[in-house]
Amino acid sequence: MIHRWRMRPLFGDTDAMGVVYYGNYMRYFERGRAELMRSAGKTYSELADQGLHLPVTEAHIKYKLSARYDEDLTIETNLTWVKKASMQFDYRVLRTDNGKEKELVAGYTVHACVDTDGKIRRLPQWLAELTKKTDS
Repeated sequence: MIHRWRMRPLFGDTDAMGVVYYGNYMRYFERGRAELMRSAGKTYSELADQGLHLPVTEAHIKYKLSARYDEDLTIETNLTWVKKASMQFDYRVLRTDNGKEKELVAGYTVHACVDTDGKIRRLPQWLAELTKKTDS
């Protein structure tokens, strides 16, 4: 499932050079995950209500071009694989320049599924099935 979410960086997202601070892309990735789940009809809150959480166990970001305050960006999120108790999301941050999308940032996060005690648990069926869905 690929989900696209449009956003504009806030002034507070930028650093002294006027570009989006590098650490904020992880927040954009998190929002992309949340919006992908929401578009599938479930939320992180519903997962937590089941006593489950998805801590990040691995993260990678490749910075290619800078984003700036108030630019119209698209955060593309894709659930690329699911195992019994883990999953990986891939991300791209895009900006449209003269009608052509440019990739600014690409990355991924890997998540484990754990209960409130931190013990590994099987992913709920609805979450595992997100790889089978498509989104326009």
